[in-house]
Amino acid sequence: MIRGRSATSMTMETPVYPDFSLMACYAKAWKSFAKWWIPICLIAGGLMVFELGPKQLAKAESSAVSQSLTKIAVAIGQDDWLEVEELAIKLNETVLAYAKTVATFTLYATPVVAVLTILLLCTSIMAVQDRRIRYSPWRILFVALVNTLMTVVKILLLFLFLPLGIYLYIKLYFVSLAMVEERKNLAAAIQKSWSLSTGHFWPLLGMVILNSILQFAMVPTLIGLIPASGFATTTRAAAFAMLRDPE
Repeated sequence: MIRGRSATSMTMETPVYPDFSLMACYAKAWKSFAKWWIPICLIAGGLMVFELGPKQLAKAESSAVSQSLTKIAVAIGQDDWLEVEELAIKLNETVLAYAKTVATFTLYATPVVAVLTILLLCTSIMAVQDRRIRYSPWRILFVALVNTLMTVVKILLLFLFLPLGIYLYIKLYFVSLAMVEERKNLAAAIQKSWSLSTGHFWPLLGMVILNSILQFAMVPTLIGLIPASGFATTTRAAAFAMLRDPE
């Protein structure tokens, strides 16, 4: 009898995770994206404009930095170190001007980017569920703020300790979705995301890598980056739906 109870106890303690197929997730995301591609791409396009805008607005300063570097390289080749010193001083001034311009425009663009990111996520949720959902503007603003702070933390962790940064990135992959879709507070959303990603770390990591490759491949075209970004967000919403409500 003791052995029987022990076996039963071990069986009960064994975690059971819902099935998650990466192929099924992409199929679901593609089906959803195909129906809702217009609003998704409109928001993704606006997001791209505000993300790339600061670099385009500082294009003149960027060109000046490149020219200064070229002149320094030529001066070094001619062993004109006095010229190198003068050009280095000018380069420092040019770099500071470039950094100031980018920082200024980024400061203004960041709030818009944060809100558009959550709006894109909300639209992707509607696409996956194939129905319109009304979201509170205050909830969107709050989640946008939280998402921005979490993004900064994730980036810092990725730079400081890559393995830990990658692990936490996947474990916290659904925090914003849980906050928007289920109206959870931050602590409950973290717990929800942690629970959903448990047992599915590698498939989710594979999905993030595939989405990153897709978006990176579309960078030269710029226009192609818009649907690629929208589809990547849709796959995230599809994974959330599949893990939350397994059939």
